[in-house]
Amino acid sequence: MTQGGFGGEDEDGFWMYPAEQELARYGEFRITVVESPFPAGADRALAPHDPERARELAEALGTVDGVLAEVDRIEAVERMPFGTRADLDLVGIGHWGDLIEINDPALAFIGGDFPLAKVAEELSRRHPRAAVIGSTTVHHHATHHTHVIHHPGGTRLFASGWAGESDWDLVGTPYDIAVTFGLGADELAERGVDLEAEPGDQAWEGLTRAALRSVGPLARAGRSLSVFRVRRDERTAGDLEETWID
Repeated sequence: MTQGGFGGEDEDGFWMYPAEQELARYGEFRITVVESPFPAGADRALAPHDPERARELAEALGTVDGVLAEVDRIEAVERMPFGTRADLDLVGIGHWGDLIEINDPALAFIGGDFPLAKVAEELSRRHPRAAVIGSTTVHHHATHHTHVIHHPGGTRLFASGWAGESDWDLVGTPYDIAVTFGLGADELAERGVDLEAEPGDQAWEGLTRAALRSVGPLARAGRSLSVFRVRRDERTAGDLEETWID
């Protein structure tokens, strides 16, 4: 049997909703690892995508209980299917040597836990000389944001909350990130970043993109990544349904 947009082994696991259940929300969920020296790719070509290392990384993720199959190879500029419950079992990973990208809807959660931060910690331990930069957004009645930025020199930022609200979980400051990553006033302004803004009014996506651009290439055209169908454990399945369906 196949599920969603791509085939692969069918395992209902701990899901409460059927595979064809439509998602109620949409958003983004990506974390990137860039090995130093920075900027990666400036004086050396990125390696071709390595599907075996991508699978090894998928199997090691805390959001994944097991990898069932690589079900497709897509261009990095494409998006994985994201319309039904079955698509919550898809994880996309590009492994291009010094640059790794993970797309996983389980990185996002609106229920008070922070899987993006946990995965960022895992990746920082595995890649101590790398910058780890990730963002998730969930568009609901308002937009829920979670953002992490880890620099190998020790500077870190974590921010999570609802846009327009004042009650945010926040560690670190945009100012620290701007100084560490060498982000100038003009670039920050261009991306809507105000170092004095309240967390609920900050352009967090602009800040994370500026930090990422400073350490590695953003151009994704011409690169491929692997799409895996994975198995989720009970807690992750429940969190995914709460975030994207309930």
